[in-house]
Amino acid sequence: MGCLELDRGAEWRLWDLHIHTPASFHWHGKRFGSDEIENNALVDEMIQAMNASDVAVFALMDYWTFDGWFHLKRRLEDADAPKLLKKVFPGIELRLAAPMPGRLNAHVIFSDRIPDQDLHDFKSKLSLELICRPLSPEALKAYSRNVGEDFLEKHGFKKAEIDDDDALALKAGYEIAEINVDSYKRAIDAMPPYTAVGFMPFTTNDGLNSVEWNKHYAYALSLFQTSPIFETRDQETWASFAGIRTEKNTKFFDNFQSALKNVPRLAIAGSDAHRFTGTNGDQNKRGYGDFPSDKKTWIKADPTWLGLLQTIKEPAKRSYIGLKPTKLTEIENNK
Repeated sequence: MGCLELDRGAEWRLWDLHIHTPASFHWHGKRFGSDEIENNALVDEMIQAMNASDVAVFALMDYWTFDGWFHLKRRLEDADAPKLLKKVFPGIELRLAAPMPGRLNAHVIFSDRIPDQDLHDFKSKLSLELICRPLSPEALKAYSRNVGEDFLEKHGFKKAEIDDDDALALKAGYEIAEINVDSYKRAIDAMPPYTAVGFMPFTTNDGLNSVEWNKHYAYALSLFQTSPIFETRDQETWASFAGIRTEKNTKFFDNFQSALKNVPRLAIAGSDAHRFTGTNGDQNKRGYGDFPSDKKTWIKADPTWLGLLQTIKEPAKRSYIGLKPTKLTEIENNK
């Protein structure tokens, strides 16, 4: 979605493939509701924040929902809508049932040309653990009402209040529900070819690197091999995924690549912004395109879905995490 006024092909550009919208339950600010005028105003603010950013390509990663994407699409059909100057992809952030003390997040990113029905079909194929129901707001409420009182209290909820309050039950579901990992993989596989890509956090919050590999090798390896994109903010980890041997990763490089079946993966770092505009100097209040500690994602490709797919095939040549790619710096210093 959106049309960049850049027709120069494969240049180095900033890509932020992990932002949230007011549809995300952890959004910091006013959220989408039932008032269409207010919703449109929020979408306009979102478009303005994207256009004002140095980033060329965004991906929406709202928890449990595609509603932010649908709001954006509808608004852009209006005659009075502001013009979107950036490329935007739909996506979703989920939580997988995992053998680890914390939680394991997972993402999927989709082509911006994917029909709405395919996104609805994707959600319908995701199965919630515990109650074995497809992902939906009603299923999330049922999930929170089917867990024990002690578990709810651990997450700051009281069972009696959950049973009596639909809104609170939904909030609890957002916080504690988990998706069956096999249904997650099947849902991606069921999408039309080349329209959906699995995207796992690795060394970022709630990432796959937290799974104890020695104890749960098959579980970790299955996600390792079925995810073309991983999220990290570490240059050495980026190199390991891209298939580049360095002095620092040489001790584990062969085993790492073996787990990948010697197929390179694209490692990126998103802003994980939960607000439109950040606060300068505050890493915890990041806006669109505010990469933590200048761990920016640079991609040398057309700002399109096909450009992303090409980068996945050639991550070593076409991606970089850091302040600025070395080649770009050399060119700027030797104009």
